[in-house]
Amino acid sequence: MAGYKKRKFPFFLVGYLVFLLVLISFWAYVLRYVQESLLTYEAAQPEHTVEMLARELEEGNVEMYLSFPHTENEFEQADLVKQDYLSFLSGKEIQVEKSADSYDAQNPIYNLYADNKKVASVKLKETASEPLMFILTVQEWEIAEVSPVLEISSQEILIRVPDNCTVEINDKEADPAKYLTGNEWELEELKYASAYTAVPKVVEYKVTGLMEKPKIRIYNNLGQELAYTLEGNLAEYDGFPETPIEGEAEELAQAALENAVNYSNFFSKDLPGSNQSVEPIKYMFPEGSEFLELAENYRRHDMWMYSDHREPSFAGQKVSDFVWYSDTLFSCNVYFEKTMVLTKTGEVRTVITNDTYYYADFGGQWKIVDMRAVVGE
Repeated sequence: MAGYKKRKFPFFLVGYLVFLLVLISFWAYVLRYVQESLLTYEAAQPEHTVEMLARELEEGNVEMYLSFPHTENEFEQADLVKQDYLSFLSGKEIQVEKSADSYDAQNPIYNLYADNKKVASVKLKETASEPLMFILTVQEWEIAEVSPVLEISSQEILIRVPDNCTVEINDKEADPAKYLTGNEWELEELKYASAYTAVPKVVEYKVTGLMEKPKIRIYNNLGQELAYTLEGNLAEYDGFPETPIEGEAEELAQAALENAVNYSNFFSKDLPGSNQSVEPIKYMFPEGSEFLELAENYRRHDMWMYSDHREPSFAGQKVSDFVWYSDTLFSCNVYFEKTMVLTKTGEVRTVITNDTYYYADFGGQWKIVDMRAVVGE
C-alpha cells in the first residue's frame, strides 16, 4: 500500500457541468418562451381577424356581417343590391389593407379590395389585452362594423305610349293609376279622325328609383307588341304595328277597296246618281262629314268639267299597311290605277289612287273618318 495516493472527488468539474446544464436549460426555456410569445403575438394581430372575414365573404357568407338597402320600386327584386354585390365578389380573391385613415390602435380600420376595387371597410374593436414579455401586448379583437362599398344608382324612366296600351317593366305591368304623369299628346295621324270618333292619345308613364336599366314591353289592346326607341331616359313607342290582312281584317280591307273605287267613280261621274247628289257615297261617311261637304261642293261646281270617257278599267288593286288603333278604329292603304279613254279624242288617261283611309265603327257600320294621300312614293 506504500506509495498509494487517495484521489479527490472533482467537485469543481461536476459543479461546472451542472451549472452549464442549468444554463442551457434556462436559455432553452427562454428561447421557447420567446418563440411561443412571438407566435402568440403574431396570431393576435388584427389583420388575421380581417383576413378571416375576407375568406367568409369570398364564400358568399355576407348576411352575418353586411346589410344592404332594398330597392325602392316594385319592378326590381328587393335584394337586387345584395345579389349584384355577391355577383361581383364571386370567384375573386379579397385582399386586406390597413386604411391610411386608421389612427386608433384600439379601433383599427381596414379596407377590402377585389380586382383592385374597394368592396368594404372593416372597423375592429379591442375586447381584451394582456402584457407579454414586458414590451409586447396581446390583444383580442372583434368586428365592430363592416361597411360595404356599393354603387347604387337611382334612375327614372319616362315611357310614352298610346293610352290603350299596357306597359310592362321587367315583366310586371305598370299600374296607370300609379305611374301616369297626366301629360297627354294627340296622335298626329288621328288628328282629323278625332272630330268624329274617340281616338287613342299618347300618355306618359314615369317610374323612379330604378337601380338598373329595365326591360320594357308595350302591348296594344290586341296583344300585339309595339316597338319603341330609348333615348336617354325616354322610351317612346315607334308606331302601331301592321296587322296581317286575314280574317276580319281581310273583309274590312276588301270593303275599303270597294269604297275607294266608288269614291273615285263619284268624282269621275262613273257612279250612278253622282250627278244628282252625294247620296251614292253617303253610306261611307258619318253624319256631318267634311268629306261629304267637299264632295257636294265639287258636284255642284266642278263635276261638269270632268271629261266624258268610256267605262274605266282598274289595275294593280292592292290594300296594304292595315293598322288597328283600337277595337273600333283602323287604317289601311288603298292603291289602284284607273284608266279612262276619252270619248271625244280617244286619249288614254290613267289616274292613280294611293291613299290611306281611316275607318271607325259606328254601331256596327264602318265609316271613313279621314283619308290622306300617300306622298313620297
